[in-house]
Amino acid sequence: MEQPGPFDGATLDWDFVSQDAAWADVIALSFGMALLMWLLWLVYRTMQVPRLPVNRSDDRAPNATWSGVARYLITTPFMVMFWMTVIMLLLATAAQARTAPEIIVTATAVVGGTRLLAHMKEEMAHELAKTIPIIILGFILVGGGFTGSDQIITVIDGFLGTYLPQFDTYVTALIIFDVVVTGIWFALVRWRWIRRRRRESRGEPVENLFGRIGSRLRSIGYTQPVSDAEQDPEITTAR
Repeated sequence: MEQPGPFDGATLDWDFVSQDAAWADVIALSFGMALLMWLLWLVYRTMQVPRLPVNRSDDRAPNATWSGVARYLITTPFMVMFWMTVIMLLLATAAQARTAPEIIVTATAVVGGTRLLAHMKEEMAHELAKTIPIIILGFILVGGGFTGSDQIITVIDGFLGTYLPQFDTYVTALIIFDVVVTGIWFALVRWRWIRRRRRESRGEPVENLFGRIGSRLRSIGYTQPVSDAEQDPEITTAR
């Protein structure tokens, strides 16, 4: 009787010792894991930063070249498709009780939220773009959350069949969303540079009231702690 491989179509079985082709299974899974991590790395590295190239200098306001704008507009649809596809496939391997429409909506939320944060705070975008896929991957590996090949095939059939128009709708909405957010971000970058130069020329503080409040709040918890001797001079005298 033929022995089943590490993937039996329903659950994830890590018992390689009982398999005749253990080395083949290990090599196949190692290459598969490396490929998956490479795809995840590409996703969060390309998704966590603004993709419009901006030229910055001290003597003039930030600007973008026509070639840079054209490159951004041409590549954005392909990048959005890539981000959505990888995240949806990852969700399909772990979402045991999720339908194809729910997976599409979840992937859209991850991509849209990351792209918004990429133009606001890149560190937060990095955490969202990286943490969510890594958590799902850890759930598959450690928690045994692999749905099996049958479930993956069912979800993929749903993507390519009944729910393909819904997928196209969400991808189109994400493309428009990214272009709008990028446009607003670029306008704000230029406006902040112009406002900063005007305040410097007038001898005013570079940051406005809200900026100074924000800087003060961000500095809380990062100040150097005061030693006991500095708090109580009598300690130093006694020594």
